[in-house]
Amino acid sequence: MALKGNKGEWSEIYVFLYLLGKGQLDVADESLNAVPGEFYKILEIIRKEALSTNNYIREDDNVRIIVTNDKTGDWETFSFPIIDFVEKAKALLERLKTTREKSHPEIEGFLSQLKISSIKDVGHKRDITIKIEDFHCAMTQTLGFSIKSFLGSDSTLFNPGAGTNFIYEIQFPEGKSIDVDEFNRKTYNQSPRISSRLKSLINDYKAEIVFQKVQSRCLSQNLRTIDGDLPSLIAQLLLIRHLENETTIARCTEILTQQNPLDFDTENHGAVYEYKVKRFLQDCALGMKPETPWLGIYDATGGQIIVKEDGQVVCYHIYEQNRFLNYLFNSTKFDTPSTSEDENNPGHPREKVEGKTLKPYFYGWLYEEEGKYYFKINLQVRFK
Repeated sequence: MALKGNKGEWSEIYVFLYLLGKGQLDVADESLNAVPGEFYKILEIIRKEALSTNNYIREDDNVRIIVTNDKTGDWETFSFPIIDFVEKAKALLERLKTTREKSHPEIEGFLSQLKISSIKDVGHKRDITIKIEDFHCAMTQTLGFSIKSFLGSDSTLFNPGAGTNFIYEIQFPEGKSIDVDEFNRKTYNQSPRISSRLKSLINDYKAEIVFQKVQSRCLSQNLRTIDGDLPSLIAQLLLIRHLENETTIARCTEILTQQNPLDFDTENHGAVYEYKVKRFLQDCALGMKPETPWLGIYDATGGQIIVKEDGQVVCYHIYEQNRFLNYLFNSTKFDTPSTSEDENNPGHPREKVEGKTLKPYFYGWLYEEEGKYYFKINLQVRFK
């Protein structure tokens, strides 16, 4: 059966081939450029397949492969020249840069020879497991890395979902009323729609926008596990993103610091908002998902591997945490996923049409519930 995947998923195979071919993993600076002379020597890559554990051991001119049956313990070993990995990495890169195909038969044939039957490592949340020689201390370590690729569209750091809505109560002055349907119809064609609606509520209706909760209880708990202030802090960032028409995480955080809605002692504690935002970005990069309970246990124990637009592969090891955090902070932005609002009936979700994808986010309009008014904003973070 043909292997199929998007560019991000095939990028994981590209990294596997690239690293076994090149034999080193370059360290990146805060601008994603390789730091001269700083790299980790690749000794081995370990992959978990459905029925086996495969070890790809880099030797002088060959990669020696050991495939061990997980049930019986039986094993086989064979080798391929390193140049084969170099050539297949180049071929896959060219296809990923020039086509939208989800399968790549030439590469699949080589993967079959390597006893690889799935695009993703099936045994871990991490994307790749590598045994490296650490240039800091000349030690050998086996570490897990997550992989982000810029070969396709902008890579997403935090994916949106039905539960990643932040819910705000819209509090109107006493005696002030609003026709919800009329408001949503009147503002539907204004651009940007969410910003226009929020500004209209504040300026035209003198409403106060008060954060209530995160729609997903799991995401809410995950955020509070990282930092107890994060739900409220991110809610304020999302408002700034739309009210100030800013998208970058760094600029929104700068404005948040100036406004200081959580009343932190910024005079003595400096960039406290920035610190908390960086912790959120770090945990997103290292495995936190909105609907999976998160206890801060990193499966990607090595750090982050980045595939640049030109195919160069660099990393942020856990040693380079400050570089990594600064890179995340300065390279990310808020995005606005599809609201799935019905253009023929603003303020309501579109009907699902057979053969068309309907994103179940359902946010960005005013609605009434039990005599109170609410507005949802969805959270999505991408690399710039």
